[in-house]
Amino acid sequence: MKSLRIAVQMDPIETMIVNHDTSLALMVEAQGRGHELWWFSPNDLFYETGTVKARARRVSVSFEQGKHYETHEEAIRAVDDFDIVLVRQDPPFDMGYVTNTYLLELAKKALVINPPRAIRNISEKMSILQFPELTPKTWVGKDIDALEAFARQFDQLVLKVLYLMGGDGVIKLKSDAPDFREKASAFIAASGREPILAQEFLPAVSGGDKRVFVLNGDPFAALRRMPKEGDFRANLHVGGVAVAGELDEEDRAITEAVAPLLKREGIVFAGLDVIAGKLIEINVTSPTLAQELKRLSGFDLPKAFWEKVEALF
Repeated sequence: MKSLRIAVQMDPIETMIVNHDTSLALMVEAQGRGHELWWFSPNDLFYETGTVKARARRVSVSFEQGKHYETHEEAIRAVDDFDIVLVRQDPPFDMGYVTNTYLLELAKKALVINPPRAIRNISEKMSILQFPELTPKTWVGKDIDALEAFARQFDQLVLKVLYLMGGDGVIKLKSDAPDFREKASAFIAASGREPILAQEFLPAVSGGDKRVFVLNGDPFAALRRMPKEGDFRANLHVGGVAVAGELDEEDRAITEAVAPLLKREGIVFAGLDVIAGKLIEINVTSPTLAQELKRLSGFDLPKAFWEKVEALF
């Protein structure tokens, strides 16, 4: 395999959590396979007279705390100078994120993973609406009267801001609470111009949710996340804890149903969030938890990821 020049578009490298960050794990594996590593942030990307460029830094990386990267040079390079651009910055998925995908889409030679158009097309919470038979009962909109009518079908409801991540912007309300309308209206107002998503609350989340890792449309492995005491959100970002998990028949059936969408859009790496056999999200911007997966279950996702990518060259 020839050495590839890889650029990772991500949040600032100094902010990486060394024992957690999936982007770092992907970079360390790529480096170990002999590839050249660069990184840049979305704000470093720009268009100039027909060419998309980035102010990029060539680095070496490791899992050593406090010394997880070393910068060797900084240069403005055309995106097409790279063989691969790996898109790994976290949401919010706002118009800045969308505009960045438009710029990356102008690359003529570089392979962008996941593809910019696919990242736009597969909104992580909205894309599940294409699979109503797989999801909890779901509502999206801003009309408070319609939301109240939907809520009356259930004991409790989860409200979500659409374009955040990690459990941010997620609350739970009792449908018959006297202040339901007041709190739901305030939540809708705080979301700005975007609608919100509401779902029936699944009590089974007390036993955790599951991240199903998908490579090229095929299920690779699964990890369970347990919410901290007193919270219903299992995201590690808000205090959840990762524990070993296994793929079951429901996970495989969900992946099989979602796979045509992922393959059609060219998604190489996705993370499906599942609660009690119900699809909650399709993560394609910067799926995480690869380090936890390897520690807890032994599955080496970065190795499998790069094997699949290298096969394209």
